[in-house]
Amino acid sequence: MKKLLNFLLIVCGLLTAVSCTHSSSPGPNEINENNENIYTVDLNSFEESNTEKTITFDKQTKIVTVNGEQEYEAVYAYLGLDISDYNIIRIKYKVLGDYGFHLIPDYDDESVEWEDREKNYCPSNLTEMVFPFIEGQPKLNGIALRGAWGASTKFKVDSITIEKVSNPVKTDVYASNEPSVIDTATSGTINANLSAWDFVKTTGAGFQYSPLGFGPSDYEWGMDNYHPAGIAKPSKAMINLIKEKGFKTVRLQTNPGHGMILDKDYTVNPSYIKAIKEVVDWCIEEDLNVIICGPFAEHTVNPIYLKKIEEGNIHFAGYYVNEDYKAESLKFIEAVWKQYAQAFNNSYDEHLIFETFNEPMDVFHEHAWLPKNDCAVCQKDFAILNEYNQLIVDTIRSTGGNNANRFIMVESLAGNAEALADNLFKLPEDEAKNKLIPTFHFYQMGSSPKYSSMYYTNLIKQKALDILELLDERYFSNEIPVYISEIGASRKISILERINCMKDFMDEVTKSNRSCGTILHSDNDVNALYEFHCYYDCRKLKWFDEEFLDTYIYGANNQEYVLSDEFIEEHEVEVESIVGKNLLKAPVEIRGTEGGVTLDGNRFVRSRPENYKLEFEVETISTKARIHLAYHDYKGNWVDLMGRENVSLLQGGTLDDGMIMVTGTPVVVSIDNDTSCEFETGGSLYVLGEDIIIKSIKVVE
Repeated sequence: MKKLLNFLLIVCGLLTAVSCTHSSSPGPNEINENNENIYTVDLNSFEESNTEKTITFDKQTKIVTVNGEQEYEAVYAYLGLDISDYNIIRIKYKVLGDYGFHLIPDYDDESVEWEDREKNYCPSNLTEMVFPFIEGQPKLNGIALRGAWGASTKFKVDSITIEKVSNPVKTDVYASNEPSVIDTATSGTINANLSAWDFVKTTGAGFQYSPLGFGPSDYEWGMDNYHPAGIAKPSKAMINLIKEKGFKTVRLQTNPGHGMILDKDYTVNPSYIKAIKEVVDWCIEEDLNVIICGPFAEHTVNPIYLKKIEEGNIHFAGYYVNEDYKAESLKFIEAVWKQYAQAFNNSYDEHLIFETFNEPMDVFHEHAWLPKNDCAVCQKDFAILNEYNQLIVDTIRSTGGNNANRFIMVESLAGNAEALADNLFKLPEDEAKNKLIPTFHFYQMGSSPKYSSMYYTNLIKQKALDILELLDERYFSNEIPVYISEIGASRKISILERINCMKDFMDEVTKSNRSCGTILHSDNDVNALYEFHCYYDCRKLKWFDEEFLDTYIYGANNQEYVLSDEFIEEHEVEVESIVGKNLLKAPVEIRGTEGGVTLDGNRFVRSRPENYKLEFEVETISTKARIHLAYHDYKGNWVDLMGRENVSLLQGGTLDDGMIMVTGTPVVVSIDNDTSCEFETGGSLYVLGEDIIIKSIKVVE
């Protein structure tokens, strides 16, 4: 509604200014002489700027300039046109900046949803768009040209016509008739004798660059698909910034299945491969290693993506680590990687690395993110992923040339650390010797604020040590390197907590008995609306939290970045004691088994005694009254609190199969330090039950 009101204000303001100079119906000079079913819009009818002067239209050059200072910037042309005899609007244009723009028809019918008007997007890679009118609309009040969601850009409008055509179909922004991208170099140099172990030790600090990791959107952006994720168009300036900061390796995420597939044979849009190639070449020019990462799995359960598939949209496709979808997934995987390997071969030496997938998983299964080796479905999924990884390695090697000896990173199931260490995960057989690098993702403090610890704890540190010990046993002790192709922490966590965590971790992974590369994950959530891993502003080209970045970069080079005393003092986290305080905002009533309360595990960190008691003031509703206390440990396992060896019920009830059968108030439970650390790191303590009112929960000595 707010968007619509903003748009109507633009319209109303313009109507006041132009009502005396524009008639409500087209004049005779506005009808195309050769075809009376074409109405040509007078471009000079567009206003010269909006009220705030943040978007301008030069009537002489027909160039629209958007400064990007506001989210909704538009110039408007009043038409007052009866469109009952027309069915499309056609615009010819040329984008002079990095982003396209929206052409928004202002129908007289106010019931038309704003989103349906706004979906008319003109991508920067095209020069002509056709948009069918929504059926049943008798009148078009006018047209607005609007910038792309707060991005600065510039474009020239050549013509806008309103027409009647026999086949009113929207321009396919994903279509292409370009030839395939083939690396035509007949020979090249690559160090065939360099082992993966020795190579990984040289890769230094890595940075995740994701403008081409397209995700699903119900808008059709064409090659501007990076924009809805808040990402700037790929640029050499951004690569230079990465190099100047001290990074040595770039991980380039790709996801061709979201709009970049052309046909049932899974031909990848050549424009997309060219865009990948452009970024790769920029990296190589700066002597950076660059990893081309294969497609995602998680987006294939997104409702928008599923709707595209249901509609038969040929530009959307993907893979599933799932028996039911294996046959088609194999075709998709082989096709994508064959095209990647053909486009990147003899022109690139060992600075270019391939990575099979980004977090491949069985998205339909309950253990998608945390596969379990005692689950029959997960066991089958491990085998399927092994088959997929083998196919990719074979496909890459089959293209010969430098690809016969290229380093290939092989992703574990769900990008999970324990899955990589599990014997169910198999590295592919490979004709090349010592060229495979197993890889996984690891967010010590959590990947998103909802599931993150806000404090760096001993248990978090121990978790990392446990993972590395598993890798020592299976890989490092056998001189097989490992790449952690995503690490990091949300900036919603205090910077000093993140720094301490990162420093300890890098001290471990750079030990001489390990060959372990790392990539720092950074997203584009500048406004902290989501996961907030944003360590750079991709539009203003500046870094955030540089002390954290420097700690990581120095650590990756086996050096220590020394923080100033002033910085430490400013960012030291002070935690207030919760002893004796009610942890509930209001009483919690559980009738039947419906209801309960979740206590944030972060509230217990550094705020309680080493060992303590939880005291529950309660009121029973029936003789069935009971309390059930549980949590998830850091591996995602469900744990009944009362089943822990050092947890005891001291007062107020009896135990029955892990439940506290309430007999009085207060109910008092003793908690040991190890147990408290587990639910603090796991994220939450769940207080469930039946027929009971919990009036207060307190930590007591």
